[in-house]
Amino acid sequence: MSRFCFFLRLYSAFIFLFFSFGLMGQTEVKFNAATALALIPNFGVELPLGAYSSAQLDVLGSFWDSVDTSAYHLTQIFPEYRLYSQSGRHGWFAGAHVGFGMFTMRKPNFPGTYGYPKGYYQSGRISFTGISLGYKKTLSSRWAWEVFIGGGRSHAVYRNYRKSDWTRWDSAKRQFNKSSEWVLYRGGVMVVYKIRGQVY
Repeated sequence: MSRFCFFLRLYSAFIFLFFSFGLMGQTEVKFNAATALALIPNFGVELPLGAYSSAQLDVLGSFWDSVDTSAYHLTQIFPEYRLYSQSGRHGWFAGAHVGFGMFTMRKPNFPGTYGYPKGYYQSGRISFTGISLGYKKTLSSRWAWEVFIGGGRSHAVYRNYRKSDWTRWDSAKRQFNKSSEWVLYRGGVMVVYKIRGQVY
């Protein structure tokens, strides 16, 4: 099974469970217009828990085979609990989340992180624990937009490979490399559509 098919099946399972346990008014679906410009899909579903709170599940996937001399395969899943400043779940919000993902890509040289040179890539698993901050603005009875950014602590286990011959180039005695970093890892501009229930 390809990674893309696995990603679609996993996302479909999460959406089914989300709707099965949470069908109620004012359910919203959304997509990230910012990541869509880079041809990296990012979709979400948000369910109300109260006048000021909600639960959201969003997923992101990238399936590029050649970006910056290496593959750029990335999947992320984030369940998140949100608190809003205004009744009806709009205005400023803060969220707490955990996240999980898989990646095959060259780890970038961001400030505070340890990256790798071109021609090499890493493949492994990653988990996240952090917060999101953002703002949701109502546009009409069914549409809204949302801008957000999120970050926290990431923990990755991975192996290093050389692109020229697709072989491991780190120590064969070490089964996996590990890294833990504080980093921003999500964000964008979501286009939001309410699919069920009463209007705002």
